Order: sequence, then structure tokens, then C-alpha cells
Amino acid sequence: MQRLVFFALGSVATLALLLVTGWLAPPGGSERADNGGHYTLYAEFADAGTLKPGARVALAGVTVGEVADVQLNARGYRAKVRMRIDQSLDHLAIDSVAIIMTAGLLGEQYIEISPGGHPETLSDNDYIEDTQSAMRIETLIRRRIARPR
Repeated sequence: MQRLVFFALGSVATLALLLVTGWLAPPGGSERADNGGHYTLYAEFADAGTLKPGARVALAGVTVGEVADVQLNARGYRAKVRMRIDQSLDHLAIDSVAIIMTAGLLGEQYIEISPGGHPETLSDNDYIEDTQSAMRIETLIRRRIARPR
């Protein structure tokens, strides 16, 4: 009987720990206020790394949208990324920068938007012209090994 009580208490404690740390949280998280309205922005990158549809798009660390699609633009051999941005963020300057970041050292990739200062703003189906591609750990290691001393 005592083993059953310890097992039940351990199971409840494990479940509570998983809920608190977010492992059992519903998809999408609670940090994003979604009012239902979105608009589309595009960006092209020389290297999209492991960026996938559904990845978050953030501004100042706060989720403001998601990656809707990643495709190859065959004309310029660049990765064309379509993003769905919350309608409430309708004042992004045309000189904003889209940067592919990695959450932690080996975490998932996402897009961080660095806002510009130009008075003109991006609107539906516009392109963010200034982009920075994903930094690959393999490339960094290869450069370090190949560097002569």
C-alpha cells in the first residue's frame, strides 16, 4: 500500500513539474496574443538553415507571428520565407531586418525582426529586404579548423 501511495505522489509531482516547465502546455504557448488578424510578409535568405513552417517570428523576444512557408526561389537560389504577422503589428518600418536565430546552442530556429527607423511601413505581401541567414555550427567549426595559426 505504501508503494502505491509513493507511486501516486511521484506521478502527480512529475505531471505538475511537466506542466510548470511547459512540456505539456498546449501548442502556441500563452505569450502570444492572437486577435485573429494577420498579414503576410516575405524575406529571402541565402541559407535558411533548419527553419521550418510553424517556427515563431519574434520582435524584442516576443512572438508576433509565425513562419508559414519556406521554399526555394529558383531564380536566385535563395530561401523564400513567408511569414504571418499579427495585424496589431502594422507599423514595421521598411528598413527592418529579418534575422534567423537559434534558441539556445542547439535549439530550434526562428526569425527575429529588428525594427528599423524609416517612417514608411511594410504592408501585406511586402518583402523585408535586409536579412541575415542562419549561422550554422558546422560552418563555424570548419572555419576554426581550417584557420592557419
